[in-house]
Amino acid sequence: MHLKKLKLEKDLENYRHAIEKHIDVLLPLEYLKQGKVYGYFNEHNEICGGFTVITEGPFRVLDSIPEFEKFHLDPLLKKTAEITGVWLSKNIKMKFASLKFWTNLIVTVMTCRKKYFVYAYSTKKKGLGTMYSRANPEVLFRGETKILPGMPSPDHESVEVIYRSRIIIQALRNPDFFIKRMIPKKPSTMSASLSKSHYENFESTIMPLSDSFAGLSRVESKVNR
Repeated sequence: MHLKKLKLEKDLENYRHAIEKHIDVLLPLEYLKQGKVYGYFNEHNEICGGFTVITEGPFRVLDSIPEFEKFHLDPLLKKTAEITGVWLSKNIKMKFASLKFWTNLIVTVMTCRKKYFVYAYSTKKKGLGTMYSRANPEVLFRGETKILPGMPSPDHESVEVIYRSRIIIQALRNPDFFIKRMIPKKPSTMSASLSKSHYENFESTIMPLSDSFAGLSRVESKVNR
């Protein structure tokens, strides 16, 4: 297994269409070009995972929040990045493959010159919420999001932010997350119709920085009340 930074348009097209099958969103090509895109490839050079770190706004995850426009000038956005398009095939059985993937993601985030990382996930995916909670995030918004290009319909999502300063601390507090990924997975017997559950995925990406921005972390969508 190897990680490769994707720059060519054909590689970005391959990545975004591979992701679409598993997160139900076709990320716009121009949006991917705003950041750093990484693909995870097997021994046959087939893409089987990847992630994207968008380092310059505007950020899709934040734009999906209703009435977020009022926060576009928040100075802390300059210290923010978005994590999105994160997925890893659970069909990978190689020892340490999952560990290597998540280690590469963490190292990429830690070496990025940003302090805050935003991401989002569908609240229907309880497993993702449990996994992301290990990073001790702040919830910026939870409710029905706006439809953005590449989305077939609105979704009920949790938009959260993690602090770079917390990542290593939380990693040390949760060693089982890494130990679990040192063990090769058994072959799956689930049907192809359940293939979406074979993938871990982020959609990723602000932070409760200024007082007004922090208020988002306490707001539930009015639409869903």
